[in-house]
Amino acid sequence: MGLSETMASPIARRRFELVTELHGRAGELLRLEPGRLRYSLGTSLAELRLPFHITPEAAALFPQSARQLALMLVSRHRELLSEGEFDHFLLVEEFSTLPALPPTLSPASGGPDTRAAADLATLTHPLLTGGVMAAWLGPGGGGRSLVALVIELLRRAFLEMRESRGREETPALVALMLSSQFPGVESALRSLELPHSLQRQLMTAAATGMYLALRLGMERVLREAQPSTELVTRIESALGPMAVLGGTKLPLTGGSLLYGCELLAGVPDAEKLVAQYPGGPPVDTVQATLGKAIAANDTLARRAELAMGLSALRESLVHAVRLGEGGGFKSALTQYLRELAIRPAALTALLADDKSRKQSSKDLRAHAETLKGTSAEALKDLATRLKEYSVKEPAAAAGLSRARAHASYAQAATAFVCDLWLERTLFPLRRMLYPRMGNEEEGGLEAEYQSGRLYQLSTRPEPILRSAVSAPVAHLFVDVKDFTRRTQLLGGAAMADFLRREFYLPILTEAKALYGGMVQLSDKGGVSVNNLLGDALSLSGTVDRLVTLAVEIRRLLVSYEKRLAQALSHEQVETALKAIEEEYDRKLQSARPGLRPILQREKESALARGRGEGLEAGVFLSFGPAPLIITLEDEVFGRSKVAIADRINESARGTARSGAARAKADAMLAQERQRRGNPSLAHPWLVFVGAPLSVQVPYAAEAEARAALKAGDLAAAMRALEQVVRDSLEEAAKQGEDAPGDIYNAGVALSEETLLAYQEAVGDNRLFCQLQVAPETLHPEIHERYFLPPEPLRLTVGFHPTGELAEVFRFAGRVMFKGLERKGGLGVWEWVDLHGVGRLFARHHASEWLRAHWRAA
Repeated sequence: MGLSETMASPIARRRFELVTELHGRAGELLRLEPGRLRYSLGTSLAELRLPFHITPEAAALFPQSARQLALMLVSRHRELLSEGEFDHFLLVEEFSTLPALPPTLSPASGGPDTRAAADLATLTHPLLTGGVMAAWLGPGGGGRSLVALVIELLRRAFLEMRESRGREETPALVALMLSSQFPGVESALRSLELPHSLQRQLMTAAATGMYLALRLGMERVLREAQPSTELVTRIESALGPMAVLGGTKLPLTGGSLLYGCELLAGVPDAEKLVAQYPGGPPVDTVQATLGKAIAANDTLARRAELAMGLSALRESLVHAVRLGEGGGFKSALTQYLRELAIRPAALTALLADDKSRKQSSKDLRAHAETLKGTSAEALKDLATRLKEYSVKEPAAAAGLSRARAHASYAQAATAFVCDLWLERTLFPLRRMLYPRMGNEEEGGLEAEYQSGRLYQLSTRPEPILRSAVSAPVAHLFVDVKDFTRRTQLLGGAAMADFLRREFYLPILTEAKALYGGMVQLSDKGGVSVNNLLGDALSLSGTVDRLVTLAVEIRRLLVSYEKRLAQALSHEQVETALKAIEEEYDRKLQSARPGLRPILQREKESALARGRGEGLEAGVFLSFGPAPLIITLEDEVFGRSKVAIADRINESARGTARSGAARAKADAMLAQERQRRGNPSLAHPWLVFVGAPLSVQVPYAAEAEARAALKAGDLAAAMRALEQVVRDSLEEAAKQGEDAPGDIYNAGVALSEETLLAYQEAVGDNRLFCQLQVAPETLHPEIHERYFLPPEPLRLTVGFHPTGELAEVFRFAGRVMFKGLERKGGLGVWEWVDLHGVGRLFARHHASEWLRAHWRAA
């Protein structure tokens, strides 16, 4: 029998509508799409996590309101408890502050929405009277606060959804987050130590009231916002009754009438039905299946008929009581009927006693004869139902045939299956929620929330997700090369002590002088240490302070190089040099003629470093979002901090020493030394950017070439690579000389973003000039000491207000860091050491550049 032939409860009807809307579309409608979330964690859908926090005052409303409603129900139904059981609740702190409880089944106060929710409450559980529900939703009631919280949060969520132009369906996320509080409802109710004989009934009634309150708040906002059907489906699915009731146990065993009748016969094969229809159970099909299963089992059939008969009688009782409470007939009769309506055991006992049942029917008809209108009709209808009730056919009194009773029960059971399917389907979504405790990151929950990395539900009028407000900062990375070789020479312990004294402590001392006393970089500025590595150090802070620190670090590293050379004994150095000589001699003997000059230069560099002549340390500064500081607590390893930021990675990549990046400059220098007969001629720079010609050989071409070489056919191997080489040459021709390349950093380099941020930060104390200088115009003294390639120099020159040269930055080129690719590459500028070529710039050109700038201005 189809749904159209039977009547369902309002709750059941809505569950049918939701599942019908989701049928075949659950994967589309009940999912979180990373691209539509304003903030999330995880790099894939499988790893997606939504970090959120519900503030203590907001979270407390759930257990507090649940406990209060349960205590109100205990007070209302105190006659069901023994004296000792009731006295126990007098000692509960909240009991003395309960709102006044009218004894009526009908709501005694409240607006239209509150009265509608209270009226519905009387039909969902016998103990949940409309009088109690209305008082709980009224002034002083926890339900009122709960409804207000839901309304405020959903309104805020719809506002933020509009502000994101619909990109993120924030109300659906808020509904999911609120549902995370439902397990605490059951715990709060159990903490009351309700009497064992009534525990399930009281817990079910209180949890049902919680659901109705959430539903009330949700419906008010949905009425205002008028969202799409799909969004309504997502919101209501997350706040379903089974989620609030904590699963299937209470709806089946706690006297619930939520789906239209008490499910006395259970729900046959509910889990199998859910598994059978992963895309959503077809409502008519499930109802027909359950109806057949019930009819085929005599025990289930009798229980189903009894459930429908009792449900119909109770609805008649409730209708009559409401009329009596409205003044339709005497209060004594009203009280008698009300007791039957709210006491299932009393109603069952009456129906089991034929004599009492018939006498009640006769008395009700006699009362009806003294009345007129709807009151008389209601009493007559109830009298007829009592008279016609039969233990053998309990549904007949409700005007239901056995088959119709089975179908009606199957309908209620189908609503149960629909809710069970919804909860199973929502489980992956609920797992994506990531409640934060506050110990995951330095600065705690407030720091996460303020920086826009945490959804927060609060009773305060504040955004659910803030826009990121943390100011960008600079990130400095310093890296010492040849650390391993020097460790081998000095020994591990000696090198560690040397690093501590000569590398870490001096740099940290300089950093402390610039420290701003902040916990987060975004509050006062300053310098913060991110990580200390074996041969490197990472810091973050304000750009002006880190540029100052970078200059000091460079000065410290020059002194460090000299002291490190002094720390090695003559015997250690000679042993190391001999090993280097032997290593490169073996390579030179087996190398092809074309590679020998390159290996010879590598050998000379390695020998120079072994003598302590060329210890290299690079410093690179990037600029971007402040780092995320994650704290890890472990009972064995203690507390650890990890700083995460893509610009930290960029600054680390910027200290690389790619030999290919400076190969062209070294070759040109070697030629110039030979031409001039001046072996002491040097590079003026310590940072090089180059894009060496490279050929990427596909595997198929490589395999063909190797096979030809194995066969001794060199010509065939060359032919196999011919097309690859031609394609690479054509691509190189398209890119030209300005293609992004690799970096060789043995000085201080900074990204173009960092340089611009630095100019802005110190602009009040500097005058900056952008210059393009032809090398041939530089003073002869510069050319005597340094070799400058013929390309024009791009310089950014800073002057103090007094006109003195403050700093010089040279554009080194554009680089492309693997894994951190940017379109067009990253512009890199070198800070020019004022003790090197910078000193000659100051001596011979600074005043000239400043005058030219003023003339142009």
